[in-house]
Amino acid sequence: MIKKNSKSSLLNIYSLIIYLIIYIPIIILIIFSFNDSKINAVWEGFTFKWYMELFDDKEIISAMTNSLTVAFLSSLISTVIGTLAAVGMYKYKFRGKTVLDGLLYVPIIIPEIVMGIALLMFFSQLKITTGLLTLILAHTTFSLSYVVIVVKAKLESFDSSLEEAAMDLGATPFQTFYKITLPIIAPGILAGALLAFTLSMDDVIVSFFVSGPGFTTLPLKIFSMVKFGVSPEINALSTIMLIITLSIALFSESLRNNSDFEKEKNNKKIILKEKFNLKNIKKFATFIISVLLVTSVLTGCSSSNKESSKKEEVLNVFNWSEYLPQEVIDKFEEKYNIKVNYTTYASNEEMLAKLMAGGSQFDIAVSSDYMVDVMRNQNLIQEINMDNIPNYKNIGDEFKSLSFDPENKYTVPYMWGNAVVAVNTKMFDEEIDSYADLWDSKFNNSMVVLDDQRAIIGLALKKLGYSFNETDPAKLEQAKVELMKLKENIKIFDSDSPKTSLINGEAAVGYVWGAEAVLAQAENPDIKVFFPKEGIYLWQDNFVIPSGAENKENAELFINFLLEPEISAEISKSFPYANPNTEAHKLMDKETLENKAIYPDSDIIKKGEHLKDLGETTVLYDQIWTELKSN
Repeated sequence: MIKKNSKSSLLNIYSLIIYLIIYIPIIILIIFSFNDSKINAVWEGFTFKWYMELFDDKEIISAMTNSLTVAFLSSLISTVIGTLAAVGMYKYKFRGKTVLDGLLYVPIIIPEIVMGIALLMFFSQLKITTGLLTLILAHTTFSLSYVVIVVKAKLESFDSSLEEAAMDLGATPFQTFYKITLPIIAPGILAGALLAFTLSMDDVIVSFFVSGPGFTTLPLKIFSMVKFGVSPEINALSTIMLIITLSIALFSESLRNNSDFEKEKNNKKIILKEKFNLKNIKKFATFIISVLLVTSVLTGCSSSNKESSKKEEVLNVFNWSEYLPQEVIDKFEEKYNIKVNYTTYASNEEMLAKLMAGGSQFDIAVSSDYMVDVMRNQNLIQEINMDNIPNYKNIGDEFKSLSFDPENKYTVPYMWGNAVVAVNTKMFDEEIDSYADLWDSKFNNSMVVLDDQRAIIGLALKKLGYSFNETDPAKLEQAKVELMKLKENIKIFDSDSPKTSLINGEAAVGYVWGAEAVLAQAENPDIKVFFPKEGIYLWQDNFVIPSGAENKENAELFINFLLEPEISAEISKSFPYANPNTEAHKLMDKETLENKAIYPDSDIIKKGEHLKDLGETTVLYDQIWTELKSN
């Protein structure tokens, strides 16, 4: 007896540990959604202000509405089709049934990025404009298999003699299905519907590829917000999503419990019990329809606005997240009566993949220096008519005629920056003169570095005296050896928000973007910026116009508008990246222009390098990066 109790206690302790591992991060997230501080690592008091700001954010409300609409419609369609398919495959035998069973698992096991690209290419070939329709079709596609599998599993325990009895008593096939089969498999249908809904609400990768300009789902919005760190707004939004998910789960559980109660009450009346299951399905359907009606009311105004603005001109913009203030977009729309559909991405590679699969849906994009080479070589961008951009004269000459666009035909500079070494001098009062200093063992497990293969491999190459754009395999092998040594000092790889680790003290040294270092200094004055003598990594983001863009003149008008000194200065005020617009400098505050982390001295810039397209050598960089991250 004692031994049995001991085993039971150990099992309870084990279960408690598992639940703590699962739920403690969620509890922490919920707690910090009420934190008065912008920095998650520091608690400064209790507040509801992040929730208030969240509900005042029209973009988030719109994204939430879009997600609910897509999730409900796609789950409804996939549930109906999936249920009918499951019943058909269970009841009937036909040639190729085994193959069809196997194909059901393809959407489940195929990588999401492959499915996303494939669906985008499919829609592009059929000339279907990406947006609400393509999202519903895509989500239905990957949800359908789950519904079929769940409903088929329920059918495996189905007693076919019940159908035979109903038929013997004169019921038609439809009556038998509706009154006998459907109530019995109702729990499976409900489970499949909830699973389809959850999959749709959570999807990021497929939605990124098939969403159209200006139509953003909630997961995509959160993903773009995370680029600048996990803020209290994101914690608040995540908490609300948890509440919604929990409500749906509790609703489903209540239906199941009611069904179990009915089963006990009518143990000998199976058909009555199954009718109750059908009643539960009807309740769930009523719940779905109710939410859809609410969603329709919420979107009614915006839909009517869209209908009334069909005759308005449009501009579809594809840009980095958190890189252009909404106020600037609003001013452009008001001035020129052109509707701007704004879509974001998180990396050059994401942008390239989407443009390759169907880039003509966008009129303007923002590309980093080396990616311009790639896009030009693949004929993904077209020449810009500089006669339509008189404000191009405001751009400094040092930002023109660079290697990726020597004749200034394809690009217009937008922002530029660098990667710097940042040190918390309170933790390490050290001067960093060279990249080699970062290999010092005293920095063991205390560095945050960019999660960027070209930047980090380039760091090792510069330490060895080579170029950021080195292509010699032997020199790259030397760099790999050096990186394996450096990894002992690296604690965190983070390109999205490395400032957070520097501010909260989790990391003492960072190899980070200059703008991130500036934001970290604003929160922690002990952080100091250094420029290694070997030369810094420079980057420049540029406006490009994709090939086949339908609103090219609007795109050029937009570029010219953003290059107006007042507008350009306003952008720099919101996002502290270096601005190539010399006329805008006259309107910017002196403190920003004199910040060396943003605008290094000219001798430092001259020693810096821009990245170039490496062609086939990119494969070697990929191999080094994979080995570094997996070792």
